[in-house]
Amino acid sequence: NDSITPTFASAVLFIKNRRWDGVPFLLKCGKGLDERVAEIRIQFNDVPANLYPGSTTSNELVIRVQPNEAIYFNIMSKKSGLVQKLKRTKLDFTYSSKSSDRIPDAYERLLGNVMEGKKSNFVYEEELRTSWKIFSPVIKQLDKKGKDPVPYYYGSRGPVEADYLAAKYGVKWSE
Repeated sequence: NDSITPTFASAVLFIKNRRWDGVPFLLKCGKGLDERVAEIRIQFNDVPANLYPGSTTSNELVIRVQPNEAIYFNIMSKKSGLVQKLKRTKLDFTYSSKSSDRIPDAYERLLGNVMEGKKSNFVYEEELRTSWKIFSPVIKQLDKKGKDPVPYYYGSRGPVEADYLAAKYGVKWSE
């Protein structure tokens, strides 16, 4: 209850190359959140000349790694009929709905890979070093300044500051 151990991180990273220049990559992870999920969400920019004013939701491609592996596309589509309004539509490819075969969960697959000697799903030393190069200076800086981590409630979406950070880059964490 009174722990000040950092268990949550929210960060914006940029890749310095011609293709991704200026594109923010937002990362959010933590313990004790409302949901245990690993996914990649790509939010597309809004069209400058939107035919449907008031539409504030961007199209979004979601690749869910776990649980319930899936790829789906959340798009804004016109409602049927004569109304000039948009609705959110989900184009869904959830693996479990497409096959009756049992899909092992992530840990089962990892253990199977260990037994088979496969290393492709494990973090390599260089990846681990790079992640520590990113977060170690931040943690050291916070310690040096005597700043405690921002508290958040167990079972919540994390600190509200993560939403503020995302909003700064025009991103809304999707539900």
